Amino acid sequence: MGAITAPRKTTAVIGAGPYGLSVAAHLLHANVPTRVFGMPMEFWRNMPAEMHLKSVWSASSLADPTGDYSLDRYCEAEHLAPAEPIPLSFFIDYAQWFQRRAVNEVEQAYVRRLSRRGQEFDLEISDGSHVRAGRVVVAIGISRFAHVPAFARGLPPHLASHTGAQTDFASFRRSRVMVVGGGQSGLETAAFLLEAGAHVELVTRRPVRWISRRLYGRGGLARHLLYPPTDVGPPGLNWLCGAPRLMSRLPVGLRRRIEARAVRPAGAQWLRSRVEGRVPTRPGTQIVEAWPSSSGLRVRLSDGSLRDVDHLFLGTGYHPDVGEIPFLDPALRDQVRQRAGLPVLDDGFESSVPGLHFVGGLAGWTFGPICRFVAGARAAARQVSRRAA
Repeated sequence: MGAITAPRKTTAVIGAGPYGLSVAAHLLHANVPTRVFGMPMEFWRNMPAEMHLKSVWSASSLADPTGDYSLDRYCEAEHLAPAEPIPLSFFIDYAQWFQRRAVNEVEQAYVRRLSRRGQEFDLEISDGSHVRAGRVVVAIGISRFAHVPAFARGLPPHLASHTGAQTDFASFRRSRVMVVGGGQSGLETAAFLLEAGAHVELVTRRPVRWISRRLYGRGGLARHLLYPPTDVGPPGLNWLCGAPRLMSRLPVGLRRRIEARAVRPAGAQWLRSRVEGRVPTRPGTQIVEAWPSSSGLRVRLSDGSLRDVDHLFLGTGYHPDVGEIPFLDPALRDQVRQRAGLPVLDDGFESSVPGLHFVGGLAGWTFGPICRFVAGARAAARQVSRRAA
């Protein structure tokens, strides 16, 4: 066992994606001793290289307290022209620039176990060392929470996989492929497969929706009134979704209804021409069962029809769950008050365990749908740093 290091008042941030980097930037600016663990932007680096962000420019900056390291400042500093939709490679380069200036050191190691030792936390690191911390921020993103429907559980990975697990589609040329899901992930995967030469069919529970933002491109007063910079939810709800502390004060039932309306599966408008009229789509249809066959995978649909495919892609989203965090000590996990598998948090994004915070998708029960998007990092970072300071 390695030596125990770091002073008691250290805050440990687990995760180095947009939320982890944003929280760390705020903590360091507040002179809070901080250590960040994880592989910078790992989830994003494992996405298809040709991908673009669904979020608009104003909703895609990482958060630092002074605003010195926004996307606009990045373009000014590097003499780059803004581009929408934002290419994934551009966003990753920007995040690396942000890290160098606002955070600097990220310890590229994983936390194997997080447990409570009296009034402190003990983090067992993948190199065998242990770190003591007075406060811990869990900012692990959503990659480990990929949702696999019951019909696909147990299917071998060469026949079925989540859309988040695939980065290269060239090997599916001339393959028979079915994509499940009418959200951005399913729709963009269908476009990638079609463009790679695959025979694609898209299955969705409801007709495909496309985000229009009719007045967004016109600018002026209408744009500022109808579309807040956070860009989560339709006009009328988007300002509310962009105020997570206000969302947390609403009755639970109302909060859940707003979230269901705000994040309904939909595709970005710029993707529409690559899918609509090009990818055969079966709306109002679900997969009932799927099983390996001599020719690949046989799929039964809710309309009674059968399909033989070579691969099934699951654009079925992510369901964050405290119980699925592999490094969380069971005794500590059981002390975290939860609803629907998510921690119940206070204004400082602090759980029922003093000093243990959750940000990103894991904070969604309390603060609403903005926690699923980069735009939610600012409120989380601000509140956590205030509590820590």
